[in-house]
Amino acid sequence: MKGSTLHRSGLTREKMGVLETFTQNLKKQSAKSQLNQYYKAQKAQEIDILWNGVQKGIQKVHNATKGVYHKSPAVYLAIGFVAGVIFMSCITLIVSISSMTPKAATVIETSAPNVAVIGEDAAASAPAITEGREKYVVKSGDTINGIAYRFYGRYNEAKIQEILKINEITNPASLKIGQELIIPVER
Repeated sequence: MKGSTLHRSGLTREKMGVLETFTQNLKKQSAKSQLNQYYKAQKAQEIDILWNGVQKGIQKVHNATKGVYHKSPAVYLAIGFVAGVIFMSCITLIVSISSMTPKAATVIETSAPNVAVIGEDAAASAPAITEGREKYVVKSGDTINGIAYRFYGRYNEAKIQEILKINEITNPASLKIGQELIIPVER
């Protein structure tokens, strides 16, 4: 600007210098801001590219494991129910096998005391098991089941029936206090 124009506008040289410095600083700042804008745009693009890659990786993992790990709770409930039924069946089978008693065999008493021959050919075979008989006096609160448990150590329906047959008892509830029972025991 010319000096006369400066004089008329009321601007001094100092004020003009401040204005020039200010405009130069604005130009520098706009260049920096443009550069920052460029870098920000570049960073945003890089982040978008990275994020898209992560999303694709997550989708691949999800697709790969979709059939294996994403089952409904009903499937797990059904599997647990079936496994429980199988487990309980196995336990029941094991318990029933362990509590089985041998089939009733034909017993023929021999002339020798406390000796019995067991088997289908009982008359032809030699004595195999020694069996004795004990007397038991019925006390208050005794039952046939309790007496059988006391002598055999477990509930055994075949032994209970044998006790009833030997003692000619038709009603197991008709035991009387002081009554003598003959109990067959193995020795």
